[in-house]
Amino acid sequence: MLDHIRQSYLNTSPSDDPVREVMRKLPQPIVEHYIEKTKLKHAAVMIGITQSEENELSVLLTKRTSHLKHHAGEISLPGGSFDDSQDRNITMTALRESEEEIGLDREQSELIGYVSPQVSLGTGFIVTPIVSLIPKDFLPTLNRDEVEEVFEVPISFLLNRNSLHNERRIYDQIEWTVYSYNYLDHMIWGLTAQILRKFSGLIAHKDEKTA
Repeated sequence: MLDHIRQSYLNTSPSDDPVREVMRKLPQPIVEHYIEKTKLKHAAVMIGITQSEENELSVLLTKRTSHLKHHAGEISLPGGSFDDSQDRNITMTALRESEEEIGLDREQSELIGYVSPQVSLGTGFIVTPIVSLIPKDFLPTLNRDEVEEVFEVPISFLLNRNSLHNERRIYDQIEWTVYSYNYLDHMIWGLTAQILRKFSGLIAHKDEKTA
């Protein structure tokens, strides 16, 4: 499976213009009533792939602390806002934020590729997800100001089409599709679910083409 994931993301790269890229893909009402009226801020997250001793693959997720001003208690991927005083590029944003949140040294993970940029509904962020392989011996050190816990979701669960749910919701008079996964006692929804959907979708698509 790991070789298959590497092959799926072999030729991916960060977008030169994430805003223009999402504008080409999103429905016109969303572009006109949200994207064109919002000065989107850049951010990045890490889809960190972990390996068990039996080489089963999972994605590492975090639960945000309950006292945060935004998205308190929600499930997320390690990441945050681009900081032009610290980050040479958007990849560095994901690496720096992962180091700050879960103690993953930026030299430890192996970059595998990139998921296409995604818009964070209602927050004004456009997010670039990077895919990285985390070493087997990695032990998280949590920043308790931001992260309450970490857990792993098997990639096999994400690839199961029955795991993904969706519903239509209205935000600011705009209709959006909101995705979600229910894994054990965790509700993974919104942007995080959308990113995981895109991540697993490319793997599944590559698998179908080579079958």
